[in-house]
Amino acid sequence: MFFTKHKNKSDEELMVLVKHRDHQAFSILYNRYADRLCAFFYRMLWADREMAEDFVHDLFSKLINKPEQYNDDYMVKPWLFRIASNMCKNAYRKRNFENAYREMCQQEPSYEEDHDLSLDEVVLTDQIHEILDRMDEERKMIFLLRYQQELPVQEIAEMLDMAAGTVKSRIYYTKERIKTSIKY
Repeated sequence: MFFTKHKNKSDEELMVLVKHRDHQAFSILYNRYADRLCAFFYRMLWADREMAEDFVHDLFSKLINKPEQYNDDYMVKPWLFRIASNMCKNAYRKRNFENAYREMCQQEPSYEEDHDLSLDEVVLTDQIHEILDRMDEERKMIFLLRYQQELPVQEIAEMLDMAAGTVKSRIYYTKERIKTSIKY
């Protein structure tokens, strides 16, 4: 009976209930939009079904974990698709960055590029690249944006839509992991 009452509610009414941790309201919203969002992600993200499903899961995880980000003045459907669109933009940026990074790593360094580097520096650089390749993409991306591209922390934070403190923290822990992993 209670569940039936929820089914007749508008998306906006359901979101208000979700903000109050109503799991039934969340389930109804999920059922209303999961398939649509999956189809959207599938078309936008290289026709990769698994990736589309992961993105739907991520979007709804954000929704359930931070429902307070919803502004009661928003219409739910456009708001959800705006989030989905931003997630796709981030995926494009990430893929472009990964492709550029792979190309850069695959290029043989010329003698002119390395003539100022000592053998120790070349070995150290290779070790750092190997360690970074074993890290998750976000940490690797943040580290490379900061130290390879020399972008300021605030720019990285805005680019990746995260707090500057989070970027600083990820950089710090990445550097610590590199320090502990390097073989002297």
